[in-house]
Amino acid sequence: MNILLTGAGGFIGSHLLRALTREGHWVVACVRNLQGAKRSVVVADYIACDFARDLGEEAWLPRLTNIDVIINAVGIIRESCGQRFAALHTDTPIALFRAAAKAGVRKVIQISALGADAGARSQYHLSKRAADEALAGLDIDWTILCPSIVYGAGAKSTALFRALASLPFTPLVGDGNQRIQPLHIDDLVRAVVQAVEDNSTNRQHIELVGPHAITMRELLAKQRQWLDGGELRPLAIPYPLALRLAQLGGFLGATPIDRGSVEMLQRGNCADVTPLIAAFNFRPQSLDAMLQKTPASDADRWHARLYFLAPLLRYSLALLWIFTAITSAFLYPQEKSYALLEEVGIDEIAQPFFLYGAALLDLLLGTALLLRRHVTAVALLQIATILAYSLIITITLPEFWLHPYGPISKNIPLLVATLIMLQLERK
Repeated sequence: MNILLTGAGGFIGSHLLRALTREGHWVVACVRNLQGAKRSVVVADYIACDFARDLGEEAWLPRLTNIDVIINAVGIIRESCGQRFAALHTDTPIALFRAAAKAGVRKVIQISALGADAGARSQYHLSKRAADEALAGLDIDWTILCPSIVYGAGAKSTALFRALASLPFTPLVGDGNQRIQPLHIDDLVRAVVQAVEDNSTNRQHIELVGPHAITMRELLAKQRQWLDGGELRPLAIPYPLALRLAQLGGFLGATPIDRGSVEMLQRGNCADVTPLIAAFNFRPQSLDAMLQKTPASDADRWHARLYFLAPLLRYSLALLWIFTAITSAFLYPQEKSYALLEEVGIDEIAQPFFLYGAALLDLLLGTALLLRRHVTAVALLQIATILAYSLIITITLPEFWLHPYGPISKNIPLLVATLIMLQLERK
């Protein structure tokens, strides 16, 4: 079949893309980053689509020529600049579904979310539910799949859980007894592929969950044991405080969760596994079985331990450059700075330009790094600046290498830290 797959560059979409092509289907893969997608080893017809902009049916009708099935795998767990629930979960999917009905597409498979039902309260669930209801009202075959938390290789939630589990003390919302029913990505993919090829699931809402419900505390304990970290050391955070911290972290963009994520966690994320088994004739795999099947590697442990250190390294380097700029321009005695510049060979007229120009450069580099703008270019420019400073001082003031406070020798670990940060920030 010819399948249009949206969100093909995401966690769920990328797994679906590989599975569908293995089954012999031809996939038109909708991605935001077309250049990055074309470097993929998966053979497909990649096209550029942006759910934040392609809000009308007219944007989708030309893309649906000769398409048999549409799979919508676009989804975000929290909003960010340019990525809003209303557009990505509701407006654009509805436009796509209506275009599909007009173009004569055979079937639409909507990957929604467990909890996008009559009891929905969060904007995440409400936005998903609105698209589900619009699809169900169209004169077209459809299957709406509502998965619980999906885990597996490449899942952002999995990376977060492992990072939390690897901390010396693992923060929990309250007692950590919120119940969830995680589903492995292989089981979700298996269900979607069957829904493509089998009409028995047409016009059905099907909840997709793992075989057993577990608490968040149990999940993190299992992840810690998988990482060979020993017993979990929980740190209980009262629910009201957790909400405030998540709201602050979400506002600053410093965490992958926000207030809505904590509220959804507190609500729980469980359902009966029987409808999944009845619809697709297989029982999903348990978390314990999947962890045993794929033992943790050194790379898994490194990733978990560096998860929170990577942004911390970037913030600390950014603040170092900003503090250096402020100190040079306003705090350190001006006459001492000019005296150093004179020793380097800078004449009196040019000294203010060098002093405040260097301070401005440091400030701009630090601010860009803090805001995570053009990180690669900024890091390379920082490295070039450190090397230039070190070279100039080595030539003109070589005695600084023997200074007891190490003003030049400290540039060596700073260069290494910047190189490490550069690698950690690359996608």
